[in-house]
Amino acid sequence: MTGASVVVRRASGRDREAAARIFSESFTGSYRYWSLRLLNVLDLLVAVLGGEVVGAAELYTTRAEGYGKVGVIAFIAVDPRHRGRGIGRRLVEAAEEMFREQGCDYVAASTQATNTASLRLFTGLGYTAYYRGERVFDELEGPLYAYEDDVILLKSLSAGRGAGAR
Repeated sequence: MTGASVVVRRASGRDREAAARIFSESFTGSYRYWSLRLLNVLDLLVAVLGGEVVGAAELYTTRAEGYGKVGVIAFIAVDPRHRGRGIGRRLVEAAEEMFREQGCDYVAASTQATNTASLRLFTGLGYTAYYRGERVFDELEGPLYAYEDDVILLKSLSAGRGAGAR
């Protein structure tokens, strides 16, 4: 990226309006519904460029048997005008740091197998993709509310342990 740098931070009150706009422009169907419905419930990180919110990620933590405390990136989206500039990557990295500080053992996300941009983002950051029918997917589908998704992306935050290692 050239020019101003992206700053990722916890959202403030006014940031939620911008996040709602980004989610509305980025998602359809139940993904749009739930990202907006949970906007004031889940933790929210925003990416800011030149004073404008250009990306957002909704987060929560849960516990999953055999995995310990898991940080979950429930929804992540970048303003369509700013995609392809590493903003999604910055949001994921900031979420990982937040989850480390909260003592999470893993960080996870889920998506549809057709969402190649999301798959490329997460696997490029060291996540392992687990598909419906695989043991890890089956174990995490409930805690991640991944019922409409085909892929769970998982990364260990513990030193010396690979994704899926238990």
